[in-house]
Amino acid sequence: MHTKKSSLFITLLAICALCSTSAPAQEHSINKKMQQAANSLTELMPYIYNDEAFRSLTNKGKIEQNTASLIEVIRTTPHLFTEHAVTMQISQQSLLNTLEQANSLYQSGSYATAQYLLSGVPMVCSSCHIQDGKQSSLNLHLDRDAFANEFSYAEFNYYMRNYQQAEAAYKTHLSKESTQESRIQSRKTLERLLDISLLTSANADPARTQLKEVSSLPKLNNEAKQVIHEWLTGLASLKFNVMPLDELQQSIYATFDEQFTLEHEFIFQEENRPKALLWRKHLHHNLRDPHNSLNTARALYLLSILERALGDQTDVSLANLYLKECVYLKVEVYSAKCVNEYENHLLFYYGGSSGSQLPAEVYQQLQQLKKIVNDGQE
Repeated sequence: MHTKKSSLFITLLAICALCSTSAPAQEHSINKKMQQAANSLTELMPYIYNDEAFRSLTNKGKIEQNTASLIEVIRTTPHLFTEHAVTMQISQQSLLNTLEQANSLYQSGSYATAQYLLSGVPMVCSSCHIQDGKQSSLNLHLDRDAFANEFSYAEFNYYMRNYQQAEAAYKTHLSKESTQESRIQSRKTLERLLDISLLTSANADPARTQLKEVSSLPKLNNEAKQVIHEWLTGLASLKFNVMPLDELQQSIYATFDEQFTLEHEFIFQEENRPKALLWRKHLHHNLRDPHNSLNTARALYLLSILERALGDQTDVSLANLYLKECVYLKVEVYSAKCVNEYENHLLFYYGGSSGSQLPAEVYQQLQQLKKIVNDGQE
């Protein structure tokens, strides 16, 4: 199994990093449930990384027990999420569906697919609570030896909100000449370091200092150096003050154009990455506040655009989940915008030299979303 995909399974632990509420009893209940999930996942992790161990009948009991424990936690905690943002509720439901499907497949003997689902749990579950910039208060740990390299170990800590540990591991990975010479590895590592700096800081100074330091690495490829130059340019125009939804929308439209095209997804100006990262953070904060349906849909639409721009190309797309929720809200203007964005992405994603060929299930779901919008406009 691909190591990078395996490491994504740990993202479900980001559900542990819930934002604090005003009720201590509720916070204690959340932490207790999430500690249970953490313990189950810690026991399950070694099997997810090992194909032979995952298929061994000797380990069947432990795998089923710990998977069931995770499902139980996610099933029994919806009432604990009611005061949190809609993005968190989306994450919770997506995670539950994936775990239940993987568990069913595992019990039926479809080990490869079950392992793929478990290892491929996307960033969905961490999307709404990695954005507050706060170091995790839970004492969760996996040994470095459980990971293939420093990058996968850094990813674990990133999703766990162990930002200090993640930053250190990313820097260790970037210190290797092979990483510096690789356009893909260096870029992804640099993107994570930039994200952490912007998440955890009240201004652009830490990000600026860090980028200048890494730009002098001896073997860093020229493309990465050029990207750093563009990010430094983008940092100069950042505003870290809390932005209301109207101001966020105006800023996003001014950068990406109100009439979004697929350019925001596939032709991205790197100078805009610092802005997009910060605006995503602001939108997640904004969604924690009470909104009417229209403003919730508006925020989800804008968030989906930023997720696309920042590279959300996973099979279970965060952007698509946000767009669907926006449609289900049945509000004027934005539900229609969301279904149009959803359709445009599908047509491109499934496009080819012979045109777009949507799978039957995908086509049917698209028609259902269109019907919701059309019915709401009648």
